[in-house]
Amino acid sequence: MRMFRVGAVLAAVIMVSACQEPGKTVRVPVSTTATAVPTTTEQADEQSLATGKLAEGLRMAEVLALPTDIDPAYPRHVGSNVLTSARLMIVTGHHKAIEEVADEHRLLAGFVTERFNGADASADRSWLTHGVMRFPNAATAATAAADFAVAATEQQGMLQTGKWTPAMLPGSPATQLVLLEDRGRLSGMAFTPQDEFVVFTEVQAGGRPDIERTITKALERQRPLLDSFTPTPERELAKLPYDPDGIYDLSVGDNGSGRGAYRQHGALLFAEDQQAAVSLYREVGVSAMAIQGSTVYRTTDSAGAAKLAAATSAAIAAAWTKSVAPAPSDVPGATCLTNGEEHANAWVCLVTGGRYVGEVWGKSQDETHAAAREQQRVLAAAK
Repeated sequence: MRMFRVGAVLAAVIMVSACQEPGKTVRVPVSTTATAVPTTTEQADEQSLATGKLAEGLRMAEVLALPTDIDPAYPRHVGSNVLTSARLMIVTGHHKAIEEVADEHRLLAGFVTERFNGADASADRSWLTHGVMRFPNAATAATAAADFAVAATEQQGMLQTGKWTPAMLPGSPATQLVLLEDRGRLSGMAFTPQDEFVVFTEVQAGGRPDIERTITKALERQRPLLDSFTPTPERELAKLPYDPDGIYDLSVGDNGSGRGAYRQHGALLFAEDQQAAVSLYREVGVSAMAIQGSTVYRTTDSAGAAKLAAATSAAIAAAWTKSVAPAPSDVPGATCLTNGEEHANAWVCLVTGGRYVGEVWGKSQDETHAAAREQQRVLAAAK
């Protein structure tokens, strides 16, 4: 999966992802006169709870409505991530007050995905951001939704030049809708409570009728999916496994965006050609996907892996205007692409090992080939 997208905003996203990596303990230097003490049970419990909340967010990815089901006008994937309060702050335009509302009302877990229409000129680009958040109970979720809208209108995000104003969404009186005219573009941001959840949808597209239509469709798609979801009891979150399918450690590297372990629906959120992937992933039996650095997919068998690798390579080439490039000669079946430019995602290679597919990105041929060799070695040893 691509490591970086767009300048400063993505740098902040990667920093947030790094803070969320499971199993990592932040070590604070002690003075030379201090006596080291073992980690307390309380600290271990806090870390387990934090990891469990991330795992619950990954479970919620499996019931997040696909953006291209909401509106096929948004084919290009920007990013998909566990939705913490810090991530929410970033996707709402670096809006600190919105982050504070999430913390105040104890956001437990969530997931968010972002796509755009593929236009090259920024003035012509339209964006769709869609996510779900879980709070301790329905009353808290309803209060949080209202407070998110108030926070948006009373303070400005770091990336705003205009101001959000309150509005109504026809047919959905519970939805807290705000509108923003910024740099000549109209955006809508909606927070809709549903039981202990809040559905979050932000749209930058055309005029107000377009925005209302997209948000309404998002709710139509999302509501039944949330109804099918069984939340993990809050007292059990610390026991929730982060990687139930045992695939996370097959991903090589450590700077991927959207870290986590997913199943088939969650994997679809990352697909370049999302609608084609719906049928393809069923056909080849994608049962798990993980991102730590590279992206690793588990299929039914080696034939499925080969078909997935070829289709993924073709989808990436079409989406990011890349051409076939030299592959490492010592990695059988590897396929590489590049656009000949110099940036963090200039190169990508697809490799297979048994029923697995690895997708590695890099800034140069040497870097990406080295990662492809390591990925193939790991996959060849996997069961």
